[in-house]
Amino acid sequence: RYWMNLTPSDIMWNTSDTGWVKAAWSSVFAPWICGSCVFVHHMPQFTPEVIAETLSRYPITTFCTAPTAFRMLVQRDVSSYKFPSLKHCITGGEALNPEVFAKWKTQTGLEIHEGYGQTETVRL
Repeated sequence: RYWMNLTPSDIMWNTSDTGWVKAAWSSVFAPWICGSCVFVHHMPQFTPEVIAETLSRYPITTFCTAPTAFRMLVQRDVSSYKFPSLKHCITGGEALNPEVFAKWKTQTGLEIHEGYGQTETVRL
């Protein structure tokens, strides 16, 4: 609830594939526990333009995607798109470099909140 900042009036979109635990937590358990709606998009392949168009067209309030996806989005410069409903962006997994945080903020006016979980803290 706190990291995702979800409420019953939010619409959560997580682009994680269902084969990853991230899909279970960010697309099922956390939103449902918070009473939030889950947005589902059939997207066979990641395309930055499709992501930007989807965030522009639908009332998605919370967006979660991999750091690599945020890198691809800012490389395409999403500043020409307007995301009227989007208010909270999150990522996890590998570390996101400071340039991507800064570019996303400049292009969208939004901050990316980065987190890590058990899969990122494993020691062999």
